[in-house]
Amino acid sequence: MIKKISYKDQVYEHMKRAIMDGTLKVGEIYSEQMMADELEVSRTPVREAVLQLKNEKLIEIYNNRGFGVRPVSVEDIRQIIQARTAIESYTLALLAESIGTEEGRSALDRMESCLKVKMGTLREDKEHINFMQADMEFHAISIIFTQNEYFISMYHNMRAQLERVTVSSLENHGRHADALREHEAIFKAVSQGRAREAGDALKKHMLVTEDLLIGHRLT
Repeated sequence: MIKKISYKDQVYEHMKRAIMDGTLKVGEIYSEQMMADELEVSRTPVREAVLQLKNEKLIEIYNNRGFGVRPVSVEDIRQIIQARTAIESYTLALLAESIGTEEGRSALDRMESCLKVKMGTLREDKEHINFMQADMEFHAISIIFTQNEYFISMYHNMRAQLERVTVSSLENHGRHADALREHEAIFKAVSQGRAREAGDALKKHMLVTEDLLIGHRLT
């Protein structure tokens, strides 16, 4: 049951988590009324949540039929990885050039904290969602550091798309340790002000990620 506060946000978070963990499945058709009945809310917050999830390309709306989970295609993955690599290479370089500033040091502290979270979840290899969330937060830090609203908006939408397949790939490949080392290489280069090395480490990480995600979609 959804508590009767912040209806739309709670419904949105509930539905997004259900998409991520597979409770809402690709190929099934769901109705707003069914979701409203399940959560004991009116259709209005459900409709608002559905529209937000549609804008994030997580669901598709079928006229007069309802909505369904939008599958993530191989081409989606390729384009998202390309866009993220381009944006993050730039934002990491900006951060590497700003490590002497208060804002830069604060961003580095947050990146290091994300790595420590990952180290903790490595002890429990089944905590894929916690690991993925720390991973996404790590990448978001340099983007937020720029205060560029266009970068932030694009990353938010791409993040929503990748979260589902990222969790699945972690389950299948058990790649926590390798991913952690790749992020540590990025952090080390940025924290030492080496922008080019940070970009190279990011590209290596993204290429491995792309191969794993596409491989998972094709199996």
